[in-house]
Amino acid sequence: MSISVNSLVKHKTGEIVGRVISMLSNQEKPWAMVDWGNSGISMHALSDLIEVSQENRRL
Repeated sequence: MSISVNSLVKHKTGEIVGRVISMLSNQEKPWAMVDWGNSGISMHALSDLIEVSQENRRL
């Protein structure tokens, strides 16, 4: 699997699951804008994110 818009992800240091809403890939280091729900929206390097499947999502 690879991370893309609408992928469910979590940060490699956290447990909150968010959804990728935008990506910047025209830089030497690709970034994703992630909506963390009640925790807000933030930008992260793709290398700092882990894709999670729908089945592994914590509710």
